[in-house]
Amino acid sequence: MPPFAWQRVLPLVVAVIAVTVMLLLPGDTTPSGPPHSDKVTHALMFAVLAYCSRFARFSPAITLVGLAAYGALTEVLQETVAVRRSGSAWDWCADLFGILVGLAVAEALRRHTRAARAR
Repeated sequence: MPPFAWQRVLPLVVAVIAVTVMLLLPGDTTPSGPPHSDKVTHALMFAVLAYCSRFARFSPAITLVGLAAYGALTEVLQETVAVRRSGSAWDWCADLFGILVGLAVAEALRRHTRAARAR
């Protein structure tokens, strides 16, 4: 991989590590909030992951499939391995929504940048 490619992939690697740690921390170390506020957190985390994936120049399809699988895996790990955590299909749905938001933001910024260069 050329040296400049690592500059594009590094934000994704850092984001995956940070999100994995946050999702697998013991349940009593995570802050609580209003009901269902964790869904917003899931969506935001996966929006960032999707944006970073597109910044790293992974295709939208690879981003969607890869992050959907990662989200499902983290929910299984929360249910089976993480201490005082539980997996949730609704959390995974929030992950999927976040992925779509991240892909949309990345596409909007790509089009804006392309239009600005054309001027």
